[in-house]
Amino acid sequence: MSLAIANLSDILDRREISAFQIRVVALCAAIAFVDGIEGQLAGYIAPALRQDMGLTPSELGFFLASGPLGLLFGGLFVAPLADRFGRRPILIACVTLFGICSLLTAMSTSLLMLDAFRFLTGVGVGGALANSISLTAEYSPVHRRSLMVAIMLLGFITGSIAVGLISAAIVPVLGWRSVLIAGGILSLLLVPLLYFVLPESIRFLASRNGARDEVVRLIKRIDPTMAIDRNTRLVLGELEECSVSVAALFRDGRTRRTLLLWTIYFMSLLTLYLMSSWLTTHVRELGFAVNVAILIGTLFQVGGVLGVLFGWMVDRIGAGVAIISAYATGAVAIVCIGLAGTNLAALAITVLLAGFGIIGGQAATNALAAISYPTQIRSTGVGWASGIGRIGSIIGPSLAGILVGVSGSTESIFYLAVIPPLCACLAGLVLSSSVPVSAKGSAAAQ
Repeated sequence: MSLAIANLSDILDRREISAFQIRVVALCAAIAFVDGIEGQLAGYIAPALRQDMGLTPSELGFFLASGPLGLLFGGLFVAPLADRFGRRPILIACVTLFGICSLLTAMSTSLLMLDAFRFLTGVGVGGALANSISLTAEYSPVHRRSLMVAIMLLGFITGSIAVGLISAAIVPVLGWRSVLIAGGILSLLLVPLLYFVLPESIRFLASRNGARDEVVRLIKRIDPTMAIDRNTRLVLGELEECSVSVAALFRDGRTRRTLLLWTIYFMSLLTLYLMSSWLTTHVRELGFAVNVAILIGTLFQVGGVLGVLFGWMVDRIGAGVAIISAYATGAVAIVCIGLAGTNLAALAITVLLAGFGIIGGQAATNALAAISYPTQIRSTGVGWASGIGRIGSIIGPSLAGILVGVSGSTESIFYLAVIPPLCACLAGLVLSSSVPVSAKGSAAAQ
């Protein structure tokens, strides 16, 4: 007997996750993996690039900032296109873009070319990451949505670790261009798989007229036992927005949450990119070999793998507590990096803990963004939060470059880098006291 009404939210939220849903999350994790490679490789190749091209600290800082600048544009202007045209075509286009631009960066013969292609790579990475988060959220049950987003983002962290290990192995032998070539090839190899296998967001399709047959097909892939015929009425089962716009992020009581989310993103990504961009250079200038410096930098990303704990905390006890715990841990660890000096063991432990706190906090913040907005504006919400955060990711490496040029020491970076995570803690405190959020209690998450 066929159903009279098929509520899509009930179908997704009241059953165990199917193999099809797991496959979607795995594809998003694969996108995040190459995103992580392309997004984080600049910091690993920075010492070799600086030596090879004779860059000043400020020139290196501008190169390191050009990628985050592209991420800003990708988050603000590319990611929201998915709320109009769908997650799938934007994801495929973005992966293609940053794969090609990575290869072109490797072929660059001037600083201008390096910066331009690194910027375009960032545009693709920014658009892809925001929509990977959205697509994962839209195929996840509400009570596990934050955890599923955090697990998917392990792909990004794993990619960041992989590019560190790859860089440590091949930069001393083949040079910095080899890392860009490897990243570009891996990204482009993923494109055919996405084209033939990646589905469109079922929630996005359900919010559009004329996509009924595709929605029914996807429902049956999630649950083959569902009885749906032409007379069954399909409903999305969540609050709908009348328009897709940035202004919608401030309607229906979302203003405070949106502003706090933007603040946390800004402070988090400022810290994350400052650390990722300059940590390897700092360790190198302490006198360690280039491969040791790269491996120490990789530990920052390894710590982020353990930070998936904070994504789980968002679902269980709320975003505020998760965010405060994560960034407080990161702030303490960052100070200890500066104090560790040339003690390799202390340096390794403090870098690992810094990654646990800062990257774990970013995972919790991404999970919060995914549950804070309804389907019609989810990519806009995640994209704009990410885009605002990218302003911080541009300022961080650039400001650090200026600071190193003035002080003559990379150690001073870590006394600057402790301030933003403390600000993120404060924003998390305001969030938990005024708009407690968890996947269970958020209306936007339905």
